[in-house]
Amino acid sequence: MRDRVQTPLDDALDRQSRAWLAGGRPTIDELTGGSPLRLDAEAQLDLIYNEVVLREELGELPAAAEYVSRYPNLRRDLELHFEVHRAMADEALSVTPRLDGTTLADDDATPAVALPQLPDYEILHFLGRGGMGVVYKARHRRLRRHVALKMFEPGRVPSPREVMRFRAEAEAIARLQHPNVVQIFEVGEWAGLPFLALELAEGGTLAQRLQQLPYTPTAAAALIETLARAAHHAHEFGIVHRDLKPANVLFAADGTPKLTDFGLAKVFGGDDDAPRDATRTGDPIGTPRYMSPEQAAGRHDASGPATDVYGLGTMLYECLTGQVPFMATSVVETLDLIRSAEPRSPRRLQPSVPRDLETVCLNCLHKEPARRYASALAVADDLRRFLDGKPITARPTPAWERAGKWCRRRPTHAALLAVAATLLAGVAVAAAVGDRLERQRVEGVRTLVERLAAEGQDALARQDDDVAEARFREAWIQVQGEPALRDYQTGVAGWLDHSRRAANRQRWAQRVPPREYDDLRDEALLRSLLLEPRRPDAVATAREAVATALALTLPDDPGWRHERGQLALLDADLIAHESGAAAALARLDELAGYSSRPFHGRRADHLDRLGRAEEATAERRWADALPPDIVAERFLAGTDRVRRRDFAAAALDFEAVLDAEPAHFTARLFQAVCAMHLKRPAEARVGLTACVAQRPRFGWSYQFRGRCAEQSGDPAAARRDFDRAAELQAGQGTPGEERR
Repeated sequence: MRDRVQTPLDDALDRQSRAWLAGGRPTIDELTGGSPLRLDAEAQLDLIYNEVVLREELGELPAAAEYVSRYPNLRRDLELHFEVHRAMADEALSVTPRLDGTTLADDDATPAVALPQLPDYEILHFLGRGGMGVVYKARHRRLRRHVALKMFEPGRVPSPREVMRFRAEAEAIARLQHPNVVQIFEVGEWAGLPFLALELAEGGTLAQRLQQLPYTPTAAAALIETLARAAHHAHEFGIVHRDLKPANVLFAADGTPKLTDFGLAKVFGGDDDAPRDATRTGDPIGTPRYMSPEQAAGRHDASGPATDVYGLGTMLYECLTGQVPFMATSVVETLDLIRSAEPRSPRRLQPSVPRDLETVCLNCLHKEPARRYASALAVADDLRRFLDGKPITARPTPAWERAGKWCRRRPTHAALLAVAATLLAGVAVAAAVGDRLERQRVEGVRTLVERLAAEGQDALARQDDDVAEARFREAWIQVQGEPALRDYQTGVAGWLDHSRRAANRQRWAQRVPPREYDDLRDEALLRSLLLEPRRPDAVATAREAVATALALTLPDDPGWRHERGQLALLDADLIAHESGAAAALARLDELAGYSSRPFHGRRADHLDRLGRAEEATAERRWADALPPDIVAERFLAGTDRVRRRDFAAAALDFEAVLDAEPAHFTARLFQAVCAMHLKRPAEARVGLTACVAQRPRFGWSYQFRGRCAEQSGDPAAARRDFDRAAELQAGQGTPGEERR
């Protein structure tokens, strides 16, 4: 029945993801109605798990009890899924701490929660809830000072990453002493978790004020000037806020604006002078509609002061017009607009906006960070020039105006130049004609790219993934060859990557050989990564596993081309380990017609080792001309690092793969293997439990989890896992060989 169910399951998963990202909430029953999926427990679990992931991406906290009550027949499997999520919240799998105290019953929007009792503070009432916790108004008992007490929500265990972000906020605010930055009075700890005592600002937020009316141009300029100087102060101390938005601007009782919430800040400097970031690759760095283009494109390493300049521009835009520069019906569409579209002129939305103020705003919103203001201070200074009635620097003086002033100062020189100007007029006319033709040509290419992108999106909506991939690939080729369209590159590349994944899933679902191929392929990968130098047959055993997996593929089936190419790359790496670069290159040359960025990059590496530098350079040019494939490239980089025993860096590569493809089984397995080698058995055990839940008949997961249990001092659990691995040994290869 599995073959009959797999195709409608892939279709249902795709429809489910698209619907949730577009704002819909289809139930599992709606997705499975009238199909074999309704009778298939594994299919229902896949859809439930995908729904949980989608809800978490939207900021919700789905509970196991909710799903168990809806699907009591799946209780055991559901509890296993949610056990993995709970375990990930704490690497040490510690007991959930509770905060004892009275019950807080606020308004209908605020459910009753446990009111914490801190020794030095009297909690007065609830103020609000944010992404990582809650804020209370409190009074320090001895100092009799009112503060905003920020802490994790009582009864919920934060993840280690959330704790890291919380401490990063404390470190960031503690560095700053500025009248327009919320001050920190104390960093304390209660029930094993940190809390912050912050300056109390009871005048509401900028977001609340903007819900009423837009600011006048003068008031908007004065407000953003003040916030820009506060942001510049933070930049001087090596702190980039990265989440500037109206909700993070508070007002004191006297109306003084103050920046707050540095939980996503990036801190530079320190003993090693390296940036410290409490987020990880792929985390949502900021609120979607307020993200900068580099954040929307996932280039978090490019975050710097220019990111906050963009945030100041979005707030100025919203103050002037009452709306953000980019907003669509879904998060995906909003991020795509931020990456590829230009903001509408504020004067088109509000004709009363002065032209100079519009220029300042749009200069903050350039797609490329280098084209924005050089600093937040430059933004503040230009806004001050506007308020003082002086010319701003963002709008250069027109050439004709500069020429007129020069002629009035030097009339004799002007007369002599008039003759030369006459002679040059013809050249200027010719240049203007050529420039006009060039603009027309670029506009034609732009129109073509937009048409291809629209056709690709229509094809995706029809689930015609092959046509969509072809349209986006053609659009990508056009923008690659046109420097004037570089703003389109990120958006087109993102759509191409999405359509290619959809097409690969469609082709992969049509495989003819049985599903055991996945296990054989991953066994081959494991053996290649865990080569034992002391065993003379290690490479031969690994190559035999590769050959076994290859035997299940169909050489002439396009749906298997990518898999065969990946196995051939693995085989060539093993040959290089045993026989050198020349033999590995000969193996790659057997792949007639296969082309990918990792393939050409690997050929270039072997050519370099053979001293054929020119050929290697040509291969790398060929690789650069192909569309990016972040998942394949980061996965290959991770396997290379594992072979070099650089497990810490490899784990980051596999984490990047999981950020892009959360269901990537092999990346999760290898990340757990890295954690084992880094002496983090609790973390590895969590990942391996997820692997067991995803593919319960893959014996290696049990084998490695048993080793983690041994390292953690749990011999009973280790024995259960080793016994299960032994039961699966016939269909798994021989995982017991790796038990040492």
